[in-house]
Amino acid sequence: MRILHRYIAQNLISTFLTSLVVLSFVMMVGLLFKATRYIASGASFMSVVQFIGFGFPGTLSMSIPISALVSTMLVFGRLSADSEISAMRACGVSMRRIMLTPFLLGIALSAICFHITGSVAPESAYARRTFRNIVKTSDVLAVIQPGKSIAGLPGLGPDTSVFVGTRTNDWLYNVRIQEPLKRSGGIRDIKAECAHVIQQTNGTVRLQMFKVVMNPLSENRPGVGQAESVDYILGDDYSSKTALPPRRIKDTPSRELKAELGGLRDHVEGLEKRIRELSSELVAETLALDSATAQLESLRAAGEPGGTSPAAGLVLVLPPAGGDGTNALAAAEARVEKLRSRVKSLKAREDKDSTDLAEERVALSSVQTESTNRIVLALASLCFIAVAVPYGLKGQRRESPVGTIVCLSVCAVYYLFLVMTESLAKHPDYYPHILAWCPVALCAILSIHGIQRNT
Repeated sequence: MRILHRYIAQNLISTFLTSLVVLSFVMMVGLLFKATRYIASGASFMSVVQFIGFGFPGTLSMSIPISALVSTMLVFGRLSADSEISAMRACGVSMRRIMLTPFLLGIALSAICFHITGSVAPESAYARRTFRNIVKTSDVLAVIQPGKSIAGLPGLGPDTSVFVGTRTNDWLYNVRIQEPLKRSGGIRDIKAECAHVIQQTNGTVRLQMFKVVMNPLSENRPGVGQAESVDYILGDDYSSKTALPPRRIKDTPSRELKAELGGLRDHVEGLEKRIRELSSELVAETLALDSATAQLESLRAAGEPGGTSPAAGLVLVLPPAGGDGTNALAAAEARVEKLRSRVKSLKAREDKDSTDLAEERVALSSVQTESTNRIVLALASLCFIAVAVPYGLKGQRRESPVGTIVCLSVCAVYYLFLVMTESLAKHPDYYPHILAWCPVALCAILSIHGIQRNT
């Protein structure tokens, strides 16, 4: 049995590695095109190599499961076509024993993917996003394209745009910078005939502009100003301010997501408990307000000349001014106003807590969906292998593409479900973190059915 398992393992691993190299290269084509654009724009070679390296873990999390599916279909399809599976079963080796080796390989690959999707890929995605921001400032020539207006350069703000007419090496011509004025809300227009790009040691970039026209001259000095030379800094102490952008959910490692998930659950439970308490208190105060209002109406009706008391139906005489009836009426009106103010305050607090609860539920659903999607994506290798072994044999043995179609359809549905749940992450009413487990359940059902059909 050891020889048999070693034989299957060698075939699977060699085919898997070949498929992994090919698929990873295909999936990184878009990243390579972007890297060549950076190189053509003047970015350093080592910077581009780092940029590609940061994108590799995210590619592996997708290429490993697909490579496992392809290699399993190819290996077991060939074993079935060469009657080697029939020979194994004729020697008394059951289908479950034959599947042991690919099953163990699927567990190992899922463990690797779990580490990649939970730790390596988020950190590399964050490093890649940080690096992209650094490239925008330190390698400004890599992103400034002649004839186009570039907005959102780090250190300048999203509303500041830079336009360059033409460029020769590190010299820019017909430069125009438009930046917002903080106090007045207007736009400051800076034009220069040419500018020299100078990289500085603190991570900023200095544009040494010549023959400059500024309108207005400054925030406090309206009017047009001119100068022979002006230095303009792209980035303000970049290494400490803009080199570390805020983390997104996809950039957060799983261990931090777990801690955040616990905090969000506690917060949601606290808000739900507080809303229940406010609702109970609001009901009690509303009943008290209704009772006080009815009492006030009774006093008002009783205080009118010839009025009747709603309670007794008796004719009452208006008491003298300043008597006990006036005091009772004033006290009742004050109590009603106090209760109305209290009810209004409780409703405002309940509305605010309900709004906060809705926002917290959306945040909780987003974190839950991201955590679940990472686990489901890590289990893809095991699920694909479990489906590919029985249906690969079935398709090859019957000379029909049905098994191949089933395997490829499962792969497509698996990733479509991940995309769908990601799009529903901000809709907690649809329970996207539960829907994400549907493709895993589908693969389990198909695998059990395929094994029973081939046993």
